[in-house]
Amino acid sequence: MKSHSSSHRTERVASVIKRNVAVIIETELSDPRIHGVSVVDVSVSHDLRYATVWVYIYGNDESVLAALENSAGYIKKLLAEQMSEMRVVPQLHFRLDKSQSYYERIDKVIKGLHDEKSE
Repeated sequence: MKSHSSSHRTERVASVIKRNVAVIIETELSDPRIHGVSVVDVSVSHDLRYATVWVYIYGNDESVLAALENSAGYIKKLLAEQMSEMRVVPQLHFRLDKSQSYYERIDKVIKGLHDEKSE
C-alpha cells in the first residue's frame, strides 16, 4: 500500500516533468518532424524510474510520435539538467492521448445537432 506522501511526491514530479517537457519540445528540439505537439499529462511510476508522457498531436500524426520516442534520450538529458535536485530522472515514454480527438468529435456531433435543431 502506498503512502499519501509518496503519492503526493509522484504527482509533484509528474507535474514538473509535464511543464518542463512541454517547454523542451517547444523550444529545444530541432527535428522538423516534431510539430503540433501538446503535452496533455504525465504519469510517473511509484519508484520514479519511468514516466509516460501523454501527448496530443494535431493531425494525429504517428510519425511525430516516433520522432518524439527517438528524441526521448535527449529530452531526458535536458530534463536532468533542469531537475538537478533529483537523483534519477525517469525514463521517458511517449504515448498518444486519444481523448482530445474524442472530445473534438463529440463537440462536432453536438454542434451538428444544434445546427439541425436551429433550422
